[in-house]
Amino acid sequence: MPTLKDLLTQLSARSEVDAVFVVGSDGLLIDQAGPDGLDGEAVAALTPSLLTSAREIGSAAQREGVSTAVIEYADGVAIVADVSQDMILVTLVRPGVQFGDLLYEIRHNRKQIAGLI
Repeated sequence: MPTLKDLLTQLSARSEVDAVFVVGSDGLLIDQAGPDGLDGEAVAALTPSLLTSAREIGSAAQREGVSTAVIEYADGVAIVADVSQDMILVTLVRPGVQFGDLLYEIRHNRKQIAGLI
């Protein structure tokens, strides 16, 4: 059975991926893969509040159960996937690349990803 490190290695090796973070729902960084210089601790600390805001927007719009948020920045995309009650996967996508297959893979393998913790 693959490990969390295997998952991070596999995801970060994809051509469209810049970095991957595994974050606890408490805002603590569990692990990360990607280039040096990225502040994984800051990403981890801010991620749970992003999902909280997304849930509140959904509630106001009568949409429940946030599972994935896709945020587009000027220089790339962040895919934030709530993979379990205790774990969030943040994947940074390089600018200007197609990421539909990656999004599908993350959504489709959510249970398997959660099982690695």
